[in-house]
Order: sequence, then C-alpha cells, then structure tokens
Amino acid sequence: MPDTAPAPRLFIGSRVTYDGTITEMHDRPLYLLPCMWFGHCDACWEQDDEFGERHPMERNHFMAVDLATDRRLHHARRSHLNPIPHEWPEAAVPVNINGYWYAAAYTTPGGSDRARTVHFYTAEDFMGRTWCHIREPAPDIHRLDELGRRRPVI
Repeated sequence: MPDTAPAPRLFIGSRVTYDGTITEMHDRPLYLLPCMWFGHCDACWEQDDEFGERHPMERNHFMAVDLATDRRLHHARRSHLNPIPHEWPEAAVPVNINGYWYAAAYTTPGGSDRARTVHFYTAEDFMGRTWCHIREPAPDIHRLDELGRRRPVI
C-alpha cells in the first residue's frame, strides 16, 4: 500500500481556498478560523462530547470566512481546504489549542495561573487572539509567556 503524504498543517488565521460542494465559495481566498469561532457548531459539540477531555491533535472541521463579503462557510472539512502559501514570521511558535494550530507570537495572563490569552499571527494585516486554559504549561508556553512580558505596555 503506497504511503500518502500527511495533510498540510492548517493554521488558524491563514488563507485557504475551498473546493467542496458549495461552489459559490470556490475561487476566492478565505480566512481560516476554528469551527466554533462565531458561536457553536452542533457537529463539533457532538464530537467534543464523544472525545471528552481527550481532544484530537488535529481537528477535521473549520470555519472559512470571505473577509470581503463576511460570508461564512461553517463546518468545512479539512479535505476541502487548500492552504494558500504564506511565510510566517521566524518568531512564530506553533501551538495547538483544542485541536487547532496557531502561529503564536506571545501570551498574556488570562485570569488564573493556567489561563492565557494567546496572541497569534495571521495572514492578514492584524494579530489574532484567543483565550485558553492550559493544564500544564509546556516549554513553548513558558517561552510565549516570556515574550509577552517583554512587550511594551501601550
């Protein structure tokens, strides 16, 4: 049986194209977000119930947004999303939060010793941010914490 190449890692905040059944979303760059970014996704909630506390390392469904029209493609399958090449900053730290990958820049306190706001790079002209709760901060999170402490306060 031939080996197949693993699917490319999809980073939240990147641009993708879509080739699924909703043809009006073809042939345009779309902004990639977690499936539940703007509320909830019944299918993802069902998956979360199934996984319990053991979330998969790679989610299979995302939300893709046309930033020009704000049209949203909910619960888009990974197999129908094609990353548009993007050069992430050298300082970006790949961080997985709840099965979604982020090109993190730094963290800031999130309300407790294990909660963080993760500030991440996007393929657009802005930084994104998301909140997360970390059971045991790994070395990459400690590095992001340090980068956050070094940022100037505005």
